[in-house]
Amino acid sequence: MVYSLYDASIGQAKNVLDAFLSVLAKVEASPAAATIATARIHESMLPFSFQVHFASVVAHKLSARLQGQSPRDLAYKDLDTVEQMRARILEVKAEVDAVSRDVVNTRETEIVSLGLGPNVPEAQVEGWQYVQGYAVPNLFFHLTTAYDIARKEGVEIGKSDFLGSFLDKYVGK
Repeated sequence: MVYSLYDASIGQAKNVLDAFLSVLAKVEASPAAATIATARIHESMLPFSFQVHFASVVAHKLSARLQGQSPRDLAYKDLDTVEQMRARILEVKAEVDAVSRDVVNTRETEIVSLGLGPNVPEAQVEGWQYVQGYAVPNLFFHLTTAYDIARKEGVEIGKSDFLGSFLDKYVGK
């Protein structure tokens, strides 16, 4: 088996979105469900709902850009409840699931434009650089931050809830 750009990008995006669904299921079953959207690790950090938002934006843009398409804007709104956050993840997961392996695997060296924040010029990088240097690290950062916020809020969640979406398919669970 050859590990491809698709596996490193879309495969990981699918895993991260599935892990978000696992985290959200644990949150929903906890007393923190009503307040999780605004919960933060630290007052200077963005809340749980933003972690869901930005990870979904990254996954959406990743799937669009690696197919040579322009991504649409996903607004940071209507993410006040676990149900709304789950709906956002499922919406983006459906897009990611529809991505063509063959198309992505031809785009390793295609130039991708990405914004790096307000008042910062767009960067131009090759597809593989975008995946390795921006998209995948951001997906993991925001998933980890959401997991950490859930733990801080008392949600009964463990490492296996985080890793299950990545590992279970290989170890037969």
